Amino acid sequence: MKKISLKKLVLKDFQGGNFTLESNGQDVHISGDNGVGKTRLISAFTWLLFNKDSLGRNDFQIKNLDATGEAAHGLEHTVEAVLDVNGDLVTLKKVYVERWTKQRGRAHAEFSGHTTNHFIDEIPVSEKDYKARIAEITGDEARFRLLTSPTTFPALHWKEMRSILLSVCGDISDQDVINSDEKLFALTAILGKRKLDDHKKVVAARKAEINGELGKIPVRIDEVRRSLPDIAGLDKDALWNEQLRLEGAISDAKLRKQGVDTGGAIADLTKQLKAIDSDLYRMERAHSDEIGKTVGRLSGEVTEAYEKLRASRNRLDAIDGEINRKKSSVSALENDLDRYRSQWGGIEAERFQDTTAEACAACGLSLPAGRVQEARNKALKLFNDTKANRLAEITRKGVQLSDERDGLQSQIAALETEKQGLTVTIPEAEKRHQELTAERDAVKKQAEDYSAIPGRAALLAQKTDIEQKITAAKGSVAQDTAKIEQEIDGMETTLKGVKEKHGRFETREKAEKRIEELKAEEKKLASEFEQLESELFLCEQFIRTKVSMLTDRINSRFEIVRFKLFNVQVNGGLDECCEITVNGVPYNGGLNNAARINSGLDICRTLSQHYGLLAPVFVDNAESVTSLVKMDAQVIRLVVSALDKTLRVEMANRKMVAA
Repeated sequence: MKKISLKKLVLKDFQGGNFTLESNGQDVHISGDNGVGKTRLISAFTWLLFNKDSLGRNDFQIKNLDATGEAAHGLEHTVEAVLDVNGDLVTLKKVYVERWTKQRGRAHAEFSGHTTNHFIDEIPVSEKDYKARIAEITGDEARFRLLTSPTTFPALHWKEMRSILLSVCGDISDQDVINSDEKLFALTAILGKRKLDDHKKVVAARKAEINGELGKIPVRIDEVRRSLPDIAGLDKDALWNEQLRLEGAISDAKLRKQGVDTGGAIADLTKQLKAIDSDLYRMERAHSDEIGKTVGRLSGEVTEAYEKLRASRNRLDAIDGEINRKKSSVSALENDLDRYRSQWGGIEAERFQDTTAEACAACGLSLPAGRVQEARNKALKLFNDTKANRLAEITRKGVQLSDERDGLQSQIAALETEKQGLTVTIPEAEKRHQELTAERDAVKKQAEDYSAIPGRAALLAQKTDIEQKITAAKGSVAQDTAKIEQEIDGMETTLKGVKEKHGRFETREKAEKRIEELKAEEKKLASEFEQLESELFLCEQFIRTKVSMLTDRINSRFEIVRFKLFNVQVNGGLDECCEITVNGVPYNGGLNNAARINSGLDICRTLSQHYGLLAPVFVDNAESVTSLVKMDAQVIRLVVSALDKTLRVEMANRKMVAA
């Protein structure tokens, strides 16, 4: 078990106050009127450790403020503490100071923010190393706060409180809960691999679905009943026999209608007409195919002529572009040649400048005449050689460019000749393409003109004669056909009514069968709903059993507090929760301040045992408690006392505050 106690706490200009607490690791009572700095001690301690105030805020005001709320400047706001960690003393200190920066060209420094300096055992350290040491001493910040304040745990969300309790006291497996009551044995098979909460969601969803279906079935049954056809006074077998009789009579009448044209004259004439139409089609088809061959040949020649014309035009465009490009190159070469000529003339005009020294540069004495002349001859030779080389190089480049220019001009001349030829051939190709196109279009028109086909006019005359004969033959039988059709119409109307009445029996049988199916479905759904209700009851019974077992296990770890882990709903269901109670009174529902503080200390004590860490516990507003529960950790009581206008510190009597 690690034990941390506060030996000393020193505040200098922290939130407007200076104070030194010499506790020597013992329990202390700190009394003072409202606003004299009791809570400031907690904020100083938590800021020293975690950079936050007593409420867990990291953006609180550290600096001293005057009556108008303005912060004082130029101060070092310091908190220092000496901790006893398992018998080893550790001194921690933080200094919060202003940062002033003087920029170049300005006479005065300007405020640019704040910085915090960190010290461990009087040695300056980085913030990272400081935080690492704090973590080594206190462990997790949130856990440390749970152990040092009786109000931290009760302020948590109920789900977070429940999670901590389960980690402290241990959860109970679902199988252990099921094994504890034989009534729950069936849950193993019901749940399978599904979790209880998931199964409850599935059951709830299915129940809602079934309720919806059960609500719809009576409506569906009523709709089907209202749609039942009326069969009163109808004989199913008699209707069937009448339907068969009418169908036979209609079939006989249709046969009589077909036999009205007794001689079959219309059929023979129609056959002759089809034969003539077939002969006409073959004539016209043969005519079109023959001309189509000529059209195909001419179309090929048109395409070929067009491709040649297009190639010539493209070549002409390419020649124009190539001539322009080559002329541009010739112009550029001419410019280069002019430039080289100018350079050559400039170099040729250069003359040797004698700069040979005749006296020693160091001593000023005249040099020997032979030596001077030798130097002058060397300089002259170097000048002449260099000049000759430069002129030779320019001449070489000029000849090269001149050759390149002459070559381009020759190419341009050849392209011009080719262009001249194309300007002659292109109009000829255009004319040839137009002539072939006109010839092909004229042949196409011939393919659509059938008047010149031998024998076609005679066949057209025969066709007209046969069509007239067919029209005359049809007129003689139209009257008899109309009478038979009237007879058939009457029988078909009667047959339709007979079929409708006979069909009512089948429709009614199907509807009655559908009603029975809906009733069976309703019964099945009701049975499934009852089964789901039974499964849901088992789930809730499981939760009650588990909660009861969990509640007993958790509450056995605490002396004063008892935890309520579920609420019973009006319908008998369970709603999970986590509520602190003392003697049945809820922590947030009427519990007095003294009981709230002692219940918080009871929780701190149990959590300290679980986490293996005893740390100083700050009890604010401790004046409401006459007797605190016994704590193994150091307790620092903060008591409101109207008589104490400054903080007063007393060492506590352990026996006096024992539970």
